[in-house]
Amino acid sequence: MKKTPLEAAQAWYAGVHEGDFDKLFGVMSDDCTIEFYGPSVIPFAGIFRGKEKCKIFFGHVGNDVDIEEFRQDEFISERDKVAVTGHLRMVLKATGRLYAADYAHILTIRDGQVVRFRDFQDSAQAAHVAFDLTTPER
Repeated sequence: MKKTPLEAAQAWYAGVHEGDFDKLFGVMSDDCTIEFYGPSVIPFAGIFRGKEKCKIFFGHVGNDVDIEEFRQDEFISERDKVAVTGHLRMVLKATGRLYAADYAHILTIRDGQVVRFRDFQDSAQAAHVAFDLTTPER
């Protein structure tokens, strides 16, 4: 049975929380696009088109950060879009520095699968924390 947009978004996040990337990739369309808005100094910033490139995005995230908290506070579903707000707290492996911020994600769902994932957060702060070692940790 085809998932509703809300069910597909919830399965996406469940896959992340459970470390079950087969579950996450199971609700990702072959032509999915991930857009992570941030400066190019963040290794996983940019636009990733197609399922194989999107898998590379998740590989970068896994290699570059240790996630301490990844909380979803609200799911708002309307037509083919699901907006998700929450809080993220992670340590950047390259520097050992802590980054914490609220985020907003917008997922576009077609036929029960994620076709577009947009990540909005304070990416300027992430770049600052990642590369300016003179600033005290937050």
